[in-house]
Amino acid sequence: MTLNRKVHMKISLSKANFRDMTRLEESNYLLTNGLGGYSSLTLAGSCTRTDHALFMASLVAPNNRFCFVRHLDDRITLSNQESHPLSSQANVNPYDSVDSTLLFDNFSQTYLPVFTYRIDGIEITKTLVMTHEVNRLAVKYQVFNPLQQAFTLNITPKYQFCSKGQNLSKEQEFTHQEGKISSNNQTLAYRHNGVDSALDTPRYESGLFFSYDARDGRPATDAQMSLHTIDFTGSDTHEAFYVIFEAEEERAALLATQSVDAMIDTEIKRQKTYIEQAQIKSVFGQQLVRASEQFVVDRDSTESKSIIAGYPFFADWGRDTMIALWGCNLSTNQFEDAKQIFRTFIRYERRGVLPNLFPEAGVEPMYNTIDASLLFIVSLYEYYQASGDIEFIRDEAYECMTNIYQHYRNGTDFDIKMLDNGLISGGSGFDQLTWMDIRYGDIVPTPRHGCAVEINALWFNALSILDFFNQKLNTPMPELPALVEQVKVTFNDEFYNEAGYLNDWIKGGEVNQQIRPNQAYALGLPFPILSQERARSVILTIYKELYSPLGLRSLAMNDPEFKAVCTGSHFDRDMAYHQGTVWGFMIGQFLMGILRQFPQDRDLLRIVEQFIEHNQDGLYEGCIGQLAEIYDGYSPSQSRGCFAQAWSVSEVLRVVKYYEQTHQK
Repeated sequence: MTLNRKVHMKISLSKANFRDMTRLEESNYLLTNGLGGYSSLTLAGSCTRTDHALFMASLVAPNNRFCFVRHLDDRITLSNQESHPLSSQANVNPYDSVDSTLLFDNFSQTYLPVFTYRIDGIEITKTLVMTHEVNRLAVKYQVFNPLQQAFTLNITPKYQFCSKGQNLSKEQEFTHQEGKISSNNQTLAYRHNGVDSALDTPRYESGLFFSYDARDGRPATDAQMSLHTIDFTGSDTHEAFYVIFEAEEERAALLATQSVDAMIDTEIKRQKTYIEQAQIKSVFGQQLVRASEQFVVDRDSTESKSIIAGYPFFADWGRDTMIALWGCNLSTNQFEDAKQIFRTFIRYERRGVLPNLFPEAGVEPMYNTIDASLLFIVSLYEYYQASGDIEFIRDEAYECMTNIYQHYRNGTDFDIKMLDNGLISGGSGFDQLTWMDIRYGDIVPTPRHGCAVEINALWFNALSILDFFNQKLNTPMPELPALVEQVKVTFNDEFYNEAGYLNDWIKGGEVNQQIRPNQAYALGLPFPILSQERARSVILTIYKELYSPLGLRSLAMNDPEFKAVCTGSHFDRDMAYHQGTVWGFMIGQFLMGILRQFPQDRDLLRIVEQFIEHNQDGLYEGCIGQLAEIYDGYSPSQSRGCFAQAWSVSEVLRVVKYYEQTHQK
């Protein structure tokens, strides 16, 4: 099988793909700056979520986000004085909505999002760029005007100046000076090569309508502020215009030191270098490398790298970071970034438990996870396999690994402890310790206290990995080999269901026999816990009951608790979140299980190859060039949740790279 189905890394969608504004608004782009800031609008140039913004800065990396510019109302006015919008925006009052479908011609993305518009023989190309590790965004317009018609390009920035998720109030005051906007204790500098004109009266424009938020039962309206317009006039065959926004006042003087073309060239070169370092051959793999890099961010409070769990909603979390690291850092050969992340976890280890929510300055970390510590040990093994760096393991990580082992064995916070049979148990009350736990008020739809299947697959691997490093470092633990064998035997006795799959959890005499994807961890982790016969049976059960081309269902469709869609009110979504909803990241353990345990089985390899082939189309849906957090359980075809999710991208990238290394010459 060849992965180079596309002849170029470029993604291109033309007008033929979108019949109206509604279809254009089903997809959006994502551009990030390595600080947690981003630019993301629909392909119509509109906001359909309160989290959409042309310029969302990160004032304290990575999670203190601030929306400066909602979007641009950009229009071209021809010599006959007809004005045509390039960007759309829905309004509560339909008569106030702006529809740019007429002019839209194409959206493309290789390294940067590029829009093309066309009207009366004039072609306008709009390119967006953010400067890496700086809160700066630029928009460049290039006009191809072979008939040399006179035209004016009018741009009205729509400002918000609110922390992410907050609404603009009518009472909020704005100050506009030449090249500078101030409000809500923040200042935005801007520069351009047009003519800037202040409005006679600033306009508070309420009634923005966010259709995606409305569908999901979220607050779906907001307002924006218009303060000035920027006009560009021309009549030559080739014209170029730009506007640059910078959200760091003390660095505003640097605006004049870098042109928009230099910004574009620098960012493209940076992305190319990053992709080349990953040493992935296929176009699909390279696209995933680009996607994965957008999640890697600086964290100011720890002065280290971190990984945003997903855009536009999530922060950087311990569990997600450990899983996403496998693809985002290790599959891309970004080993220094991986070590920075490991050091942060090591620094905040407490009684064998690692944080699930990283600390902001002055805020204590949250430790509500049972799996982050075990995932940490697995990640260290994967790091060693990728880098060969035994010195880091010995000098910086080994002590933390042994702390985790001792505390999990002897008992630690959240009722985490090893039972007499060798299995790990944890959780009580309203604890939410595994990835599948969720709570709505006093309702816990998927309780998983006790011995969860993936936790004990991870526990077995953590013990095996510690034993592996003990041998490498000549630091024996005489009791460990026997414990490894005990856990393996008990796991098979307790979790294997004679129907050919693994039970989801056990607690005392209670056994949860629902068919869920967590059992895939017993397949894909580096140290196999099942016999090949049992592993093959589990693989085929997952393929029959849970598999989809975009991920694994969180519950079999024939289960009475299965929920077909994950949409509606907050309550409806939480009740469906783990009850059948397709999760992109869970495919990783499933496919890695096939690749690692059945590398010569052509029937099972067909599953891997078909997934890779079909999953490429996921980059063309929702957030272009990204993979989403979740999809509906019954018919997984439309993105839900975060439109770009780190572990979804990371796990597919990991599978693609492993497949290339082991099955392509």
